[in-house]
Amino acid sequence: MTTQPSTARTSAAVPVVEKFIEAYNSGDVAAILEVTAPDLTVEHHNRGVKVDSAQAFADLLASFAGAFPDKHFENRRALHVVDDNTVLVEQTWVATAIADVPGWAQTGETVRLDVCTRFTVHEGVVTEYHDYG
Repeated sequence: MTTQPSTARTSAAVPVVEKFIEAYNSGDVAAILEVTAPDLTVEHHNRGVKVDSAQAFADLLASFAGAFPDKHFENRRALHVVDDNTVLVEQTWVATAIADVPGWAQTGETVRLDVCTRFTVHEGVVTEYHDYG
């Protein structure tokens, strides 16, 4: 589902963010890497996760795919254009565990996390990805 930006403000960053989310939802790591800077910073502030390169993010995604192969975003509530380079997306991360993930999910359990993600985009690629939630 694509939500229109919540304000009249538009930005060239929005299509980059949409491509990133579409690639994430389809599990296409190569497509994610196409729209991310090599020195991408990814931080999940409430989960204690931080990586400082696109390759480290790809490795993180691969490890998550082993436990949560159907991970995806849904239920988008808003897309806010903050400025030319910054987009906030409010949505829900959903995944079903295929193995026990201690402290997080039992086998077969569906996890739903409401998140707000701040994307920073420069020169057509995501340079920062910050999840809150």
